[in-house]
Amino acid sequence: MPLLITKRALANIISHALESDPDECCGVLLGDESGAEEARRLKNVHPQPARRYEMPPMDLMRVESEAEAKGRKIVAIYHSHTHTQAYPSQTDVNNAVQSWWTEPYYVLISLVEKTRPIVRAYRISEDATVTEIPITTEGEAYVETTR
Repeated sequence: MPLLITKRALANIISHALESDPDECCGVLLGDESGAEEARRLKNVHPQPARRYEMPPMDLMRVESEAEAKGRKIVAIYHSHTHTQAYPSQTDVNNAVQSWWTEPYYVLISLVEKTRPIVRAYRISEDATVTEIPITTEGEAYVETTR
């Protein structure tokens, strides 16, 4: 089943990636079972932000609590890859598994071609299996799923 991301949220995460370049950006997509409707930008506090991302745990907890108060949840975690493809690195996979954050989707924005950002979504399972999930925006396919 595809991941629905509203056009507004999709535009927000692409803008965030471009504004943060050459550092990686990060944040979460909020919504419900039907998909993601809001992007919440978080600060990348990793010591090497051009190569990795790390969200402040207290900010992440605050956003999750605010979402739950409105009957919403974190649908996806997003971040950019400024020099590599929109595919989870081994570090991304390890972090997802070790943190037990395997329920949300992982959305990656590649800035290999700055004028043509590529956005892809994945599921990362507890056994570290990575599965690409098609993205739709209000009923229309946004990205191709072939490489």
